[in-house]
Amino acid sequence: MAQGVSGSRRRGGCRDRRRLNCEAGAVMSSWWSDHPDLEGVARHGRRELEQEAAAAEHDTELLRRRRRSLVDVCFEWMSRGDLITVAVGGQGYEGRLVAAVNDLAIVETKTLRIAVNLSLVDYVRSDRPAAFAGSSGERSVTSFRAALGRCEIDATPVRLLDTKQRIDVVGVIAAATEDHVLLRDKHGLEWMLPRSGLAAAVVDS
Repeated sequence: MAQGVSGSRRRGGCRDRRRLNCEAGAVMSSWWSDHPDLEGVARHGRRELEQEAAAAEHDTELLRRRRRSLVDVCFEWMSRGDLITVAVGGQGYEGRLVAAVNDLAIVETKTLRIAVNLSLVDYVRSDRPAAFAGSSGERSVTSFRAALGRCEIDATPVRLLDTKQRIDVVGVIAAATEDHVLLRDKHGLEWMLPRSGLAAAVVDS
């Protein structure tokens, strides 16, 4: 008698489980029928997340660019090894940056070395990214005034330019002071040039 009752309970339990499984299957079938494009929904969600991430990255890069100064851009191009053109006094020089610090950029071409006063430059243009090996730059001079002082110490002929094409003189710097440069040309004439108006010093490399 006990065995009969036990068997009846097992059969009843199996029927209950089958009924529950059928009910669960019906619920799942109904849920899937209500969501026929679940994979499409997932794709749409992934696409939205990717777009949000791209927009955040774009905003971060835009903010970084807005915070850069002219010397920051020159330093980046120097680190990358770009071929650049710098224009001062209406003249352009193509070469590579070898220094970019404070108000000073130094550009080397095949024959010239140009120290540029970045506060008076016409423009600097990147012509070809990564044309040379990148560099962290020279630190022997850290300002345009210091570059003029180096020319004085070297006592080599230098060409001084302003931005308005009114000054274009070649000679040897006799003194590079806080507010002016004293230059002696090949005729022995002495020129006193206000330093605030000088945009570039060009020497043979």
